Amino acid sequence: MPDGDLELAFQGSVFAAAGTAGQRCTTLRRLFLHESIYDAFVKRLVGAYAKVAARMGDPMHPDTLLGPLHTKRAVQEYKEGIETIKR
Repeated sequence: MPDGDLELAFQGSVFAAAGTAGQRCTTLRRLFLHESIYDAFVKRLVGAYAKVAARMGDPMHPDTLLGPLHTKRAVQEYKEGIETIKR
């Protein structure tokens, strides 16, 4: 909602989606955003995810924000999710 703590919502959304590479039972799946904040919030999320993707690599390296998926099934589900998003 427009009167909510948008900074807290943003930080929580990024962590919930990207923390632990999205491989936990509490991973963010969807957001419900008020139309008055939608465009700005989504633009900010896209920028944050670009930064996460730019720091992809070895999960043991302290600068890595996005490591590998943990199973072949997780890779397949990821690919299927991307195709669903594209459709």
